[in-house]
Amino acid sequence: MHDFTGKTVLITGATGALGAALSAGFASAGANTVVAGRTGFAELAATLDGPALGVRLDVTSEAEWADAVDRAEERFGPVDVLINNAAHLRTGTTESIPLDDFRQVLDTNLTGALLGIRAAAPSMRKAGGGSIVNVNSIAGLAAAPGLVAYSSSKWALRGLLRAAAAELAGDGIRVNAVHPGIIETPLAYGPDGRELVPVNNFPIPRRADVREVADFVLFAASDRARFATGSEFLADGGFLLTSAG
Repeated sequence: MHDFTGKTVLITGATGALGAALSAGFASAGANTVVAGRTGFAELAATLDGPALGVRLDVTSEAEWADAVDRAEERFGPVDVLINNAAHLRTGTTESIPLDDFRQVLDTNLTGALLGIRAAAPSMRKAGGGSIVNVNSIAGLAAAPGLVAYSSSKWALRGLLRAAAAELAGDGIRVNAVHPGIIETPLAYGPDGRELVPVNNFPIPRRADVREVADFVLFAASDRARFATGSEFLADGGFLLTSAG
């Protein structure tokens, strides 16, 4: 069982399926849980066990990041843990995706994580250190035809991970990533309702439950992973075994 008692944890994309599971997981582990999203954040905070705060956050806005961290500090003190979970997905191939869609995906998935690290790092220094976890994807580890924007953003997020981990290590701030496989969330399906990646031939032939992925994220954020930074934790149901074969 993870123990985040007294730790202030800020979770982006908190009102989505995985974000809600993360919020519940950290709250159950004793955290001061700050749930951030564009809508529904106050309602989610009200459902959590233990101290919780809902904040409005568009992760592409530097001003909203500053406000979210300020409000977390005012309520609970410095931020100890940041979970960069917010994500945006648009389908489209290299030749077909509208440029505005491509930019929007990168702005949320990559620039949003950069702004989060930039906003949270000074707060973590006040706390004497901290832990940042970027929720990445198997699309950041393997080819993802038809998901060129999402895949590009997730591959780029790996570069951000390594740079931030190296730069912040001296301040006692660890930066790690979790690469989930296909999760049972709306992101697993296209606009027509069809699954984007069939899972029947995976070694573990199903989509992950959000709580299974949340367990990995809690581990990466916790002191149990204290000797890891710049690391990437894989929870893909064997997807890469299949793609390698």
